[in-house]
Amino acid sequence: MADESVARRYAAAFFHAERQAGSLDHAAKDLDAVAGAMVAAPRLAEVAAHPLIDEKRKKAAFAAAFAGSIRPATQAFLDLLVDRRRIALLGEIKAEFDVLLRKERRIAAAVAVSAVPLSDAQKAGLEKALEARTGLDIELATEVDPSLMGGILVRIGDTVIDGTVKGRIDRLREQLLDVRR
Repeated sequence: MADESVARRYAAAFFHAERQAGSLDHAAKDLDAVAGAMVAAPRLAEVAAHPLIDEKRKKAAFAAAFAGSIRPATQAFLDLLVDRRRIALLGEIKAEFDVLLRKERRIAAAVAVSAVPLSDAQKAGLEKALEARTGLDIELATEVDPSLMGGILVRIGDTVIDGTVKGRIDRLREQLLDVRR
């Protein structure tokens, strides 16, 4: 929990600095590149996390790995994370940055779970309906869960919209049990 809070603070600081500079798109692209490289090149992640490698060598490793591919502001941010021994939180920081970016752009990530795969037309219709209901742009991901029997379950952040057959049956069961008491 403490790491999540720390990651949120670093992400917020970087986000606000980049927003003031008008560079949010570039910052997001840079963080994607760095986080992707950390996954694709485990050796770089090992160097970053190794406690016996000093900060100067870690900074040099990042500078060499990302020379010319990220902006100086992002490189300075990575250097700060190395100096503060927070580079291991880069993945969490990127995730928090993405949350702030979506909020800034009024974009909500939604997951629609259905018993059968949705057609492209159904996805587009659902996305449009959710955008009208929330007033936000929706990034819709879909999942299939045959146990739902029919209908759709949508999660947008903490909000759940349950229009499934299974959900209706469960609610009906609860109502009947309440009547019997």
